[in-house]
Amino acid sequence: MAWKGWEGFDPVAHERAVREQGNPTPKAHKYHAKAVVVDGMRFDSKREAARWRELKALENAGMIRTLERQVRIGLHAAGAALVGHYVADFRYFDVEHGRSVVEDAKGFKTETYRWKKRHVKAEYNIDIQEV
Repeated sequence: MAWKGWEGFDPVAHERAVREQGNPTPKAHKYHAKAVVVDGMRFDSKREAARWRELKALENAGMIRTLERQVRIGLHAAGAALVGHYVADFRYFDVEHGRSVVEDAKGFKTETYRWKKRHVKAEYNIDIQEV
């Protein structure tokens, strides 16, 4: 059974056209964030890059330690099956308060993000700080 509207589709011709076109111009970010490169690393937004600079300064001053970025946190269903991941922008240890901190540089909070934030809180008792 063929899918309606695909009768004339030629996958070989399509692949050839994609190869000949080369890399298309990247699409603009749907929330108008501008990607930037800092310290040789790509950040999805200027806000995230600015926060990285602040956190690096705090780490160099000894106020925080073990700074990490793009930390994957597994999300599990009630039966312990992995159902997805939340990727935190930053995780570090706050020396002054003696606790681990998870941060997200947020400009726009999607419903998916809100759900993942609640899931991380319920599963790991981690409060995600938004900057």
